[in-house]
Amino acid sequence: MERRERDIEQYFRNECRKRGFLCLKFVSPSRNGVPDRVVVTPAATVFVELKKPGSSLRKIQRVTHSKLRRHGAAVYVVDGRRSADRLLAELSDGRRPVAEPNDHETF
Repeated sequence: MERRERDIEQYFRNECRKRGFLCLKFVSPSRNGVPDRVVVTPAATVFVELKKPGSSLRKIQRVTHSKLRRHGAAVYVVDGRRSADRLLAELSDGRRPVAEPNDHETF
């Protein structure tokens, strides 16, 4: 079981590549709290926050994710292989994931 966020991010990035998805590192120099990755698939473009198991979003992340969602963006939190696999399976099936979590839940 992965214990570090970077392990989860590496797993997620590798699984995206296997599926032919673009998995872009998202950095916004003038704004804190943006999700870690932008995933572009034929089905959807989504933002993904990667967390280690059991960790919570910081307040600035919750606020920023809420703003993105209010503007129509899909934002998901992945906290391990199982949640990564669930999200990527739905995107692989050509669907936009239906269970978009609120600010405190993971996918």
